[in-house]
Amino acid sequence: MEAESKELEEMASKGKRKHDRKRLFTVVDYTTQGRAYRGFIQNISPGGVFIETSVPFSVGQELSLSFPLHSYQKHVKISGEVVRTSPQGIGVKFKIAKEHQKAAARKGLIERRRHKRFQLGASTFILLNRPFFQMGEIIDINLGGVSFSYIADKQIPKGSFPLDIVDATNGSYLHNMPFKTVTDFKISQGRRRHGGQFGRLTGRQSSQLKSFIRIHAADSKSQI
Repeated sequence: MEAESKELEEMASKGKRKHDRKRLFTVVDYTTQGRAYRGFIQNISPGGVFIETSVPFSVGQELSLSFPLHSYQKHVKISGEVVRTSPQGIGVKFKIAKEHQKAAARKGLIERRRHKRFQLGASTFILLNRPFFQMGEIIDINLGGVSFSYIADKQIPKGSFPLDIVDATNGSYLHNMPFKTVTDFKISQGRRRHGGQFGRLTGRQSSQLKSFIRIHAADSKSQI
């Protein structure tokens, strides 16, 4: 265990990976310079994570992160440093100090994402009713949440609200799905991306969501 931990630290310090990054779609809370942020982790490795965010950060900026791993009983709380930036987000290298943090990082590598993300057909949309009256094009969806793009004539406020998931070809839809915003940011001129988590679904809503994804997912053979 001690030798493995030292190797992990050496890999992180040299920027090398013993394992490929594993996709892990989960919410992360992080703070820097006295300000708090929330975003999505897209993938994880023994040395760090990639966080989807539109907030501008600088290489070398230090962060304090907190995020859940489904195979770990507690939230992982760990320090990190921004090592790269891109229009999609930031790469953060862990400053691994404690054994339980190392164990948590390793667990993140071997656990599979709880809910796989799917891309649906072009005929599926998000419809927000009062007070927004906004339509969005689904980017990806899973049993835990959905991301969609929308024309940014007005920004959708962050918060909790119901939404409908609609199939424009046959008029079928999932009505009043509870939803909570996690991210909202500009992706191109006049267009924004909005992402978040579903709230507590009823048994019927969960069943309908699974069926909707199975019917419309690009990879119809995928299991959910």
